[in-house]
Amino acid sequence: MKLSIDVRDQTLEVEFDFANGSARLVHEGRSYEAQVSEPEPGLFLIIFNNRVYRCIFDRLPDGQAEVTINGQPIRVAVRDPRRRRGGSAGSGRGGGPVSLTAPMPGKVVRLLRSSGDEVASGEGVLVVEAMKMQNEVQSPRAGKVVEIRVCEGQTVNAGEVLAVVE
Repeated sequence: MKLSIDVRDQTLEVEFDFANGSARLVHEGRSYEAQVSEPEPGLFLIIFNNRVYRCIFDRLPDGQAEVTINGQPIRVAVRDPRRRRGGSAGSGRGGGPVSLTAPMPGKVVRLLRSSGDEVASGEGVLVVEAMKMQNEVQSPRAGKVVEIRVCEGQTVNAGEVLAVVE
């Protein structure tokens, strides 16, 4: 999948794949591969070029994340360009429904809201686990959850509509 990653005042356009504990990232035509494990929630061990990196992943209230790699904190923001296009069209209208989509293939592990619930801008609606990381799918604006299209334990594809907020 294609991603935009903001890190240290740079935006990197990358292609990212993950399967069976192996991650592959392609940036500017160069391919990088690493082995990834998650011995406990939020803690990842990454083996890259025969070196082990201890990474702690924390989501921040502003939607960005902080990754602490071997004790060095780095703020990052990861975006799926397909999701950004779909979300900005809905949120720009102001009153129409907004579809919340899966950021990547994964499994729904928790529903935080139900149909009919009011939700604030930036508030989580559900959680999708992908590549052993839990991603909270948040409402881009305040409104009412009018539809939840998935259930806990369901496998979803990237870009699949999970819920609708009006």
